[in-house]
Amino acid sequence: MFRDPNYSNLLFFRILADEQRVLHFSTTRTGGVSRGNFRSLNLGNYSDDDPLNIFENRSIVARKFYKEANDLITPHQTHGNRVLLIDAAFLDLPNAEKLERLYGYDASITREKGFFLCVTTADCVPLLLFDRKNEAIAAIHAGWRGTAGRIVERTIAEMKRNFGTEASDLLAAIGPAISIDKFEVGMEVEAAFRENGFELTSSVAYRHNISGKLHLDLKEINRQELIRLGVPRQQIEKTRYCTCTNSRLFFSARRQSQHSGRMLTGIMLR
Repeated sequence: MFRDPNYSNLLFFRILADEQRVLHFSTTRTGGVSRGNFRSLNLGNYSDDDPLNIFENRSIVARKFYKEANDLITPHQTHGNRVLLIDAAFLDLPNAEKLERLYGYDASITREKGFFLCVTTADCVPLLLFDRKNEAIAAIHAGWRGTAGRIVERTIAEMKRNFGTEASDLLAAIGPAISIDKFEVGMEVEAAFRENGFELTSSVAYRHNISGKLHLDLKEINRQELIRLGVPRQQIEKTRYCTCTNSRLFFSARRQSQHSGRMLTGIMLR
């Protein structure tokens, strides 16, 4: 990932930056109006922050791309693996109905142009997909539950069903998330991954020699899932940023508990 001096509080993926048919971004925690634990660019609609501050923060981001806050379409994520199709019928709905429809999804896909598909994160993994052949996009929120529930596989399957997407045509970007050293998990998390057929090898996990607790690399698990599904390695970018250790740039639910703000990662077809 890199910073553009014209967008000082945003990060960008190199793998998507040269694609003229899409715009994308991933926010840091700086450059907004929120205060306290949510300082300053909190973009989580469902946090305990002042809703007016959240709306202004979303407007700050949207204006950088000459868009409005409502052009940042963000599901009400529930740490599941459901995928929402954003089509012309959805876009024609009144705003109140759109909000109702967005509940309970952790990924969205579209071929419609002119608005961002977004996900909010604060340690979970944000992923962006771009189908270069069929001009389709996806935004995915992959926490441990979604990752164990194979949300990446479900999203690509929905893109294939709706748009004819083949994994080999995808560019994939994996954004800032908690690192393996900071992501210590309990037995229920380990069980969920093993029950869903994941092999927790040394490339994605280790057991701490003192605590005995398992540590997982969510970013790498999702990268390996993309490769398993047919996305070429050279078409995947994975950032090294850890949200938990970098308090200057990122919110972190593990570091800040329930009072954490949220970053936003989004992609739009021009």
